[in-house]
Amino acid sequence: MEMIFEGQISAKALMESKQRKIKTLIIQKDKRSKDIGYLKALAAKEQIVVKAWPREQIDALANSKSHGGILIEAYPRTHHPLPAQKLTGYLCMIDGVEDPYNLGSIARTLYASGCEALILKQRDWSYAEPTILKASAGAFERIPIYWIENEEELVNYLKTHQIPLVIAHRDQAKSVYDFAFPETFCLAIGGALRGLKATLIENSDQNLVLDYGREFRYALDTASVCSAISFEIVRQRRNKYETQ
Repeated sequence: MEMIFEGQISAKALMESKQRKIKTLIIQKDKRSKDIGYLKALAAKEQIVVKAWPREQIDALANSKSHGGILIEAYPRTHHPLPAQKLTGYLCMIDGVEDPYNLGSIARTLYASGCEALILKQRDWSYAEPTILKASAGAFERIPIYWIENEEELVNYLKTHQIPLVIAHRDQAKSVYDFAFPETFCLAIGGALRGLKATLIENSDQNLVLDYGREFRYALDTASVCSAISFEIVRQRRNKYETQ
């Protein structure tokens, strides 16, 4: 099934990352810019068909008016399972996110903060991939993504490769700001309403909680928790490298 992606940021991410087969690059007729020239060069290199259409024809195919005169026709991204070899660095498993804009925001945060892999449970997001990619500013296409059937699969993988599991969970937790993140670990964050499944909680090596600036009884949304923890990891790694 072909999908339509909109805008030069999405187009650049799709063509540079080479995560999926691209059918056509569509550019508004008579529209020229440095970015368009770059996209045309990428298309020529990868033997992707380039078509020049009038604005009206592009508007009719696009889902919004914010496409900037650039569309890409592409196929769904292949879902890769966890690899046989050990993944290293900052890994993050996200569960319970239903909204594509939120997933896009999370992918943007993880990619910007240096996360090496996003782990998701198997689900057909193909209907929403253009929205996710746009919301992530292309990061959803650039970050390595691995898909699991269930939490047991992830726990077994982490135990096999001796990768610590760190979870955002309030019970018996240590403050994010008092925890020294190791070089390689997997952070798991659940949805604000349902949280994480018991399998992950029972196999956690460390539970973490975010300190609030005032008394507040309610959990933050998943994207906010992900951002706060991810950039604390950036801060710690920056300090570590500066002192070496």
